[in-house]
Order: sequence, then structure tokens, then C-alpha cells
Amino acid sequence: RPRVAHIQDSLRRACAAKVVGMDASIGRLLDELDQLSLSQDTIVIFMTDHGGDENYGGSNLPLRGGKATLYEGGVRGPGIVIWPDVVQPSTRCDEVIQSCDYYPTLLEMLELKPQDGQQVDGISIVPALHGKNLNRDAIFTYFPHQPRVPDWLAPSVSVLLGDWKVFRLFLGGDCGHHRWYLFNLEDDTGESSNLADSKPQLVKELDA
Repeated sequence: RPRVAHIQDSLRRACAAKVVGMDASIGRLLDELDQLSLSQDTIVIFMTDHGGDENYGGSNLPLRGGKATLYEGGVRGPGIVIWPDVVQPSTRCDEVIQSCDYYPTLLEMLELKPQDGQQVDGISIVPALHGKNLNRDAIFTYFPHQPRVPDWLAPSVSVLLGDWKVFRLFLGGDCGHHRWYLFNLEDDTGESSNLADSKPQLVKELDA
């Protein structure tokens, strides 16, 4: 047990050191924009591609899971946008977005059009940056992998619509059939109570 505690402590120190290094590097970048008088003409976006990595001392509590899972601890991450004279400093938005939204967002910010015939998966989040609500369908997340991580899942896809989130675990049930999880994130942020059996019609609608 002391050895395990020592390893965890080392991982947390390494994680903290990376955060400090990243913070310093971003600070240098923003300082350089100031020195070059480019700050007022530059859009800055900071994001991550997944939640904290529990294998390296990260913690996403009270959310469940981390990197390489579809639980909220694996898919929630920070999204910070600096858009001078448009996004008000120190404001916060609770709209749910995903990484594929940034491309159509930047096109709208820069008053550009997609290429002819180009299909875009995401939507522009410019309304949210103005403090308005987004009008979108569900959020879809596809992760057909089976990494050996804490709180691992079978290869799966999730659908998030409002407070409801359903997982379809591919071939994760009995006799090679699919299996479903259903969570209400408003009541169960930690995704601990599977409601799939008690709400089969809702599972069917979201799964469709």
C-alpha cells in the first residue's frame, strides 16, 4: 500500500507540473500577442479533447470516468473563447458543445462560407458566445474502442439530448447482443443509476 500511495503521489506531481508548464506557455503566447499589438485582432480558443486522465493522477469528481470513456468525466472539458469586443470577459455559458462545432463557428466569426458541397457535422456556437441559447439536435459521441482504463466501457456510442444520455454498448450484452445504459444527468451527475430497464421507450427513441 505505501508503494501504491507513492506512485499516485508521483503521478499527481507530474500532472501538476504539466499544468504549470502549460499555463506558463499560454501566458507567453498571450503576452506575445500583446507585444505585437495583435490581441484585439485575434480569436483565441482553448479546449481539450477529453476529460482528466485518471491513470496519471487526474480526478474528474463528481463526474464518473476519465480519458477513453464516454462517461461525463471522459467527454467534458474546458472550452474558453477570447473574442475581443464580442465575448464579454469573465462570463460563462452552460450550453453543451463539441469539438466539431469549432470549424463552423470560426467560419461564421470570420464571415467565411464552407466550400461548395462541404458537409459540416457541427454547428456554429456564435449565438452562445453572444449569451443566447443554441438550437441543436442531440450530441453524438462515437468511441468504438476498448481501452483498459478505470471505468472502461465496451466499444460504444452515446447520445445526449437535454438531460438524458443513452449509451449503446456494441455486443456488450448477453449472447453478443447490444446493451444500453440510460442516465439523467440533472439528477445523476455521476452516472451511477442505469434507468434503461425502467424507461425502455425513451431508450428506443434516443437510440434511433
